[in-house]
Amino acid sequence: GKGTRLNPLTKILPKPLVPIKDKPIIEHIIKRFVKYGMNDFYFAIRYKMEIIKAYFNDTKSNSRIRYLEEKKPLGTAGGLKKLYGKIKDSFFVTNCDVLIDTNLVDFFNFHKKEKLDISLIVASQKYTIPYGVCQINKRKLEKITEKPKLNYLVNAGLYLINPKVLKLIPKNKYFDMNHLIRKALEKNYKVGVYPIAQKHWMDI
Repeated sequence: GKGTRLNPLTKILPKPLVPIKDKPIIEHIIKRFVKYGMNDFYFAIRYKMEIIKAYFNDTKSNSRIRYLEEKKPLGTAGGLKKLYGKIKDSFFVTNCDVLIDTNLVDFFNFHKKEKLDISLIVASQKYTIPYGVCQINKRKLEKITEKPKLNYLVNAGLYLINPKVLKLIPKNKYFDMNHLIRKALEKNYKVGVYPIAQKHWMDI
């Protein structure tokens, strides 16, 4: 993606290379996977892709990095179609703008134990509406709730995917992860959630 929420930084840099402290976002993400022994990465790239490739060509790494180059925007899941037939076991998929601090082995074991086709990490989010909320019935006030607190589980942008799910992704068409999950549910695939605390998730 173009990372429009991070403008003007992403007018110059692609989103994965926007720095957090002393390193690009993508380096922090890779480091968390390497911590659990994972060293094989595919990057779905399009926007400013040559800058991303140049950065990793100049960066020493023990990880194997390959690229899924998109000729047109394919969304957050469309590019994964290029992996169809190449991967034999469940694999992680992450957005490039989230930092998640959780035990990836536990997440993987959950995915396997429950025999899931798609697993997604969800983070708890609490919102307080800073006003009195009115409940009405035909313009008559029934009650006012002062500053109600709402609790939600939100998609944190880290997934485990069984390779058989890739056949649900159309070829060379824009397709987001929410489209893939919706289609998987329609086809009765098993989709599960792995909750984490809000403090363990950062959306850049």
